[in-house]
Amino acid sequence: MPSPGIVARVTRARRSLEKLRWIASRPYEEYMSDEDLRVLAERYLHILLEAILDLAAFIAALRGIARGPTYRDVVEAVISAGLIPQELQGVAKSIPGMRNILVHGYAEIRHDILYETLRSDLEALRRLLLVLWEEAEKLDP
Repeated sequence: MPSPGIVARVTRARRSLEKLRWIASRPYEEYMSDEDLRVLAERYLHILLEAILDLAAFIAALRGIARGPTYRDVVEAVISAGLIPQELQGVAKSIPGMRNILVHGYAEIRHDILYETLRSDLEALRRLLLVLWEEAEKLDP
């Protein structure tokens, strides 16, 4: 079993996914008119993306495949190692940028785009989390 810290991050990410599914089920007009929903969406998405990136970094470190210090480097390393299915590589490559916008670009967050991401990409993000979790469990049983 991976370290307790990784397990806790993944558990929290799974709870965040459930909350994001609920937010994505809300009508667009409700989402845009409710500041609390928008803030929750930002935070829950941030938690999910960080967990995915932490898992990728954990795997890259254990496999000795890390290429550089950035999240983009970590994602490229796990993709190059063949650990991410082709159909999830696009969303995987977008995660470092999404994370950076959520963490550093508070005034620049486009909630129309964030809402569309929730509606269209949550399943891919869930599958990516699962793929990385399964790999982490294999490496650190």
